[in-house]
Amino acid sequence: MRIGFVVPRCTPDNSHGRYVIGLATRLAAERDVTVYAGAFWPPLPSAIRRRRLPVPNRPAVARLAALWSASLAAMRWQRFDIVHIQGADAPVGNVVTAHCCNAAMREAAPPTPTLRRRANYAIGIAVERYCFARPATRAVIAVSNKVKEEIECHYGVESRKVVVLAPGVDTELFNPRHRDEVRPAVRGRLRLAPDDFVVAFVGGDYRLKGLVPLLESVRVAQAPVNVLAIGVTADAALRGLVAREGLVRRVRFLGNVADIASLYAAADCFVLPTRYDTFSLATLEAMASGLPVIVSRAAGVSEHLTDGVDALLLDDTDDTEAIAGHLRRLADDPGLRAELSRAARRTAERHSWERVVEQTLVVYGRVLGW
Repeated sequence: MRIGFVVPRCTPDNSHGRYVIGLATRLAAERDVTVYAGAFWPPLPSAIRRRRLPVPNRPAVARLAALWSASLAAMRWQRFDIVHIQGADAPVGNVVTAHCCNAAMREAAPPTPTLRRRANYAIGIAVERYCFARPATRAVIAVSNKVKEEIECHYGVESRKVVVLAPGVDTELFNPRHRDEVRPAVRGRLRLAPDDFVVAFVGGDYRLKGLVPLLESVRVAQAPVNVLAIGVTADAALRGLVAREGLVRRVRFLGNVADIASLYAAADCFVLPTRYDTFSLATLEAMASGLPVIVSRAAGVSEHLTDGVDALLLDDTDDTEAIAGHLRRLADDPGLRAELSRAARRTAERHSWERVVEQTLVVYGRVLGW
């Protein structure tokens, strides 16, 4: 079986890249795998063929346009049994993983979006509708039941060609053992005291992912909580909020990072009060690392979680009192943290990449008529 992947950046600093790395690395052990991307993670196994495409990282519209044109040109000269695309990254696949639904995201987003954001939503909706519903797309892998329902509702995708298959997690990289090994060094590098209570948050679109209510809840909690905002570049509005809440010394904006596992090692819990998320691979990675998690039911990963057992679930993403209450409980109760940590790890282990690869191969077989 010859398999081709197309992705803007085959690097671990973005969810599409981590997904392709997870699948391609394991498929390449026994199959012919080629990845087309604008950038590659250096440790990618040598068994994977790399084909670099002229794709800028930003702005998003230019990245999408470049990848669409470059992938069309590249596929004229190649023949693959399976071409696996992530979302609407390119119009050339027969298998597409639906990581998102821009139409549903637009409805869930905070009001009064900027002109650029409105334009991005409009473009995203148009290209997703085309990529998911085109006849050449033989199978759509939805990362949750939530996204399956959304793309069927908004884009008219036929239910028979949609398969729900959650992403996998590298349970060796994201592991409590790794966390114990690197935690002192990472916390030292971040100038965190050994007894600081540290919350990890991940999300480039910080408004949608719930960083604002998280920061407000840190003030409400009246507990010495520090926040690592991973993947976040602070704009003027966010810096103003941090200053007003008196959190300048307690929030670190870390931007995009490749070694996110080490940052989880520095944290004591993970919080994602997201308004919309079709899955949230970051939540699963945090759980695999042994972190107790607070996550909203608006995230698709909540379909696999049980409140009070392996996670603390939020019904209302804007309920700062509820978030603050959970933060106080976790900060004050090491026993509760340990109990949630163990259960979170067991849940994450059920989502190993090895299992996801097996199920993905079943999808490939259906596409090929096996």
